[in-house]
Amino acid sequence: MTSQLAIAKRTACALLAALAAGLHAEPTHWRGDFVYFADAALFTDCASGQRWPVAMTADAVALQRSYLEWRKEPAAPLLVNFDGRLEVRESMEGPPREQLVVEKFRSVEPGNTCATVATVKGK
Repeated sequence: MTSQLAIAKRTACALLAALAAGLHAEPTHWRGDFVYFADAALFTDCASGQRWPVAMTADAVALQRSYLEWRKEPAAPLLVNFDGRLEVRESMEGPPREQLVVEKFRSVEPGNTCATVATVKGK
């Protein structure tokens, strides 16, 4: 029983170390669709198609303001560019989850989405 406890303890420590390493990852450039609606912000990465909630911290407020200014209609996706990182954070409901933290908002591309950019590249 003691060896099983030791293995479980080492596994838990390894998982916590991996999680902590991810919390301090260097920011990367992100380009994708941003949607803000009913106090919820979601980002879909153009390159991978993956979607994450956006933590309302750091420069996310500037991103939100630009979205509200440039979107075509409520809840419409808008192509955005920013530097940020993925971080496991407490969520409003449920267990902690991976969220995007915007470190430096760069720009919006009014009238564009991941789909419109992909269409242009496909031609």
